[in-house]
Amino acid sequence: MSLKIEEKILRVNNQLCYFSTNGKYLAIAFQANLIVKNVKTWNTVQSFIFSDIIEYIEWAPNNEYILCANIKKALVQVYSLNYPQWKYKLIEGSAGLASITWSSNNKHLLTLSELNIQVSIWSLEDNSVLHIPNLKSSVFNKLMFSPNGDRLAVIITDNGHETVDIYKTFNWKISRKLICERLNSISGISWSPDNDLLCIWCSLSNESKLIIYSTLKEKNIGVFSPLKNKNISDVEHDKVRELKGIENVKWSASGQLLAVIGFNEVIVVLNHVTWDPILQLYLEPVISENNYLNKVYKECVIHSKNSVKPSILNSKHTLEEESGRPLNIKIGRIDNNNKFSIAKIDILEYSSCGRYLAIKHQLYPSTLWIWDLVADYIDYLLLQNTITAIKWNPIHIHLLVFCECAYIFEWTPDKALCIPTPNNITALNAHWHPNGKTFILYGYNKVAVCQMENKF
Repeated sequence: MSLKIEEKILRVNNQLCYFSTNGKYLAIAFQANLIVKNVKTWNTVQSFIFSDIIEYIEWAPNNEYILCANIKKALVQVYSLNYPQWKYKLIEGSAGLASITWSSNNKHLLTLSELNIQVSIWSLEDNSVLHIPNLKSSVFNKLMFSPNGDRLAVIITDNGHETVDIYKTFNWKISRKLICERLNSISGISWSPDNDLLCIWCSLSNESKLIIYSTLKEKNIGVFSPLKNKNISDVEHDKVRELKGIENVKWSASGQLLAVIGFNEVIVVLNHVTWDPILQLYLEPVISENNYLNKVYKECVIHSKNSVKPSILNSKHTLEEESGRPLNIKIGRIDNNNKFSIAKIDILEYSSCGRYLAIKHQLYPSTLWIWDLVADYIDYLLLQNTITAIKWNPIHIHLLVFCECAYIFEWTPDKALCIPTPNNITALNAHWHPNGKTFILYGYNKVAVCQMENKF
């Protein structure tokens, strides 16, 4: 496949260019200007001037409103496509502004204070504001909307006691307060795709455990502890690495699988019936000699024979299938300036169909594992530079990988390709259009709208 430019390259603020959720519009932020274009005609629908440099934008779920924010100065403005003369302005006070997002009803904005200890809920209709205090500031996954937006789960700590409070978003009142007595600490929460189940876990290595709470049955329906792995026989136990702690979890799109990530390069996949492990993967630094069924694609550089001195300009990058075994996976450099950081899995994303899981660990920054959960096979991408981002196609089994270079790496179950970027843009990330045919390619303060030339 090759790339086709659909529009001239545009300058933007730090990758601030997004399709609306219905795919009709494209919002572009450059300096203090917000421009909204029609995706079919590329005509400008509306343009707005923000009161400062735009640092963040986000479409409302109904695609009518769009918010702009300057996080450092705690300034927020909301614009309407249908009523361009209307705008809503919000200035956060002494609490400061760490982040902002839309509620599902398009009528409220949620801001997180600088120290991550308070959520403020702002009404666009009557300018009122509600507060949820005492958030547990030491965890990353401290608040999460259910996929349909009807509920908001928040980790609260009050006088040394930790709970998960569930709010109904139509009136912002608590519907449930979960005590979670089976957990010594609450480290994260995650809703299932069907909005019914809430996964709550404790990350501590010696006390790691997760529980599954059902909002329909109003009780815990499952529990998993890495320390009590009942599904592995004594014979197999020596071959399987024990999961150490729970770093994070990730639901498949169907909600039938839950991937649990440990702190020791181990991932286990739980089923949704018994909540026991059915698959396990250890990110080994060596592709062993008996591992010939899995595909390994390695990035190679071919220099021009006519060139006396090799350079980037006269070289070509390709992905070639490597058949030799064993193969050592390149280990990244350790940052001596950050002695307290722990290398972890920083990319773990299911494909849209839920069959494949793409994984990258900070220990192996230039390697991507692509795990087929049905066949329990793995494809490897061994690249030369650090992988900065991946993006699954929302419709097809098709993956784009980015390494902060002038190439895009493309993977499908049949093959893997290396594609030059248009105008040698340094590819950092991408944002797919909902139709799965077009995407925005992000570079340094510039973007290009690209399309795969041959159809799926």
